[in-house]
Parts: sequence; structure tokens; C-alpha cells
Amino acid sequence: MKLSLSDVKEEDRGVIAPCGIVCLGCDIHLGEGLEAARSVVKIWRGLNLEDVAPLAGLKGEQVRETISTLERFVDLRDKAGPCPGCFKGGGPSASCAIARCVRSKGYWTCAECDYFVPESERPCTQPDTAPVGNPLESRQVMSAMICKRYSGNNKENLKACRDKGYSAFVEEVRERVKQGWRTWQVISQEPVFSKRPR
Repeated sequence: MKLSLSDVKEEDRGVIAPCGIVCLGCDIHLGEGLEAARSVVKIWRGLNLEDVAPLAGLKGEQVRETISTLERFVDLRDKAGPCPGCFKGGGPSASCAIARCVRSKGYWTCAECDYFVPESERPCTQPDTAPVGNPLESRQVMSAMICKRYSGNNKENLKACRDKGYSAFVEEVRERVKQGWRTWQVISQEPVFSKRPR
């Protein structure tokens, strides 16, 4: 099916990122985690959980650190506001090689590009001359990292766009999100962007 950005309504352009991540189901867009963090802080402070932590088998210092971390998260998210989606300037789209490439070609997503091969481990087969120092600067490196982080769901989404067309895909995604599907449900627990001990 031939895809075109002109087939996508303006209000739908924040539904999916150029790389295939479903922005509409992302918590940074929805804010459910933000509201949960606010609630935990309010409840734990109201309980003065730090004071009674030892009675619950917890350490007061860890409770205090957790509350502090949640408060920082709430403050940062409040300042940033809801993410409109990568295509509309949210996320790391300004510095992401994938988003820049898609925009430079006048596309909405990689699904429109002949270099997109969903069966490949690195679905962007376009030669990439970007330095490897910053993964955001390389389409191929970012593509591989995103595929790993999102367990290949982004590739499936782009393939679905090709198979069904943008309008049908957007309608399907809106229904999935309405029924409770969230992007975090497909995120790998393996570290991709950070190195942390397991």
C-alpha cells in the first residue's frame, strides 16, 4: 500500500513516532505515571511513612529517597508537560537521526521509506555515515536500540502501517489504547540506553 503523510490528519500526527513507537500509548504522553507518583507522595507523606518505616520492614532513609525521587519526577514532568509525540516535536525528536531523516523525506514514519525492511535486525538499511559516539546521531544504531527496547513492537507497527494504511492503523491504535493497551507493556526490562547492574 502506498503511504503518504498527506493521508494523515493533523490531529493524528502524534499517534505514532517516525520509528514506530506508539506515542498515544506512552506514559509521558498520557501522564498516568505522573498522577500515580503524585498519589504515592501524597499518601506516603500523609502516613508519615518515613517515621513508621521500621514497623513495616522498611528503612526510613529509603522511604525518604523514594519520595524525593518521585517529587523530582513530578516536578520535571510538570515543567515539561505532556509529550505531543515525536513527529510533533516531543521526545528526543530534535536530535534523533530517525526523526530528522523521516522529516527530510516528507514522510510521517519509516514505513514510507524503501530502506525500511521490517524483517531485518536493523530495519533501516540506508547506509549511515554518522559517528557512533552518540546513538541519537545514527539511524541504524537508534533503530536497533529502539527495536530492542520496544521488543520489536515498533517494527510491527510500521509493518502494520504498510499493510493496512495509515488511517486504518491510527483507528486500530486509538481503540487499543482506549481498551487499556500501553507502550510500557512492550518495553524490555533489559537495559538499552543505560548500563546498570542486574
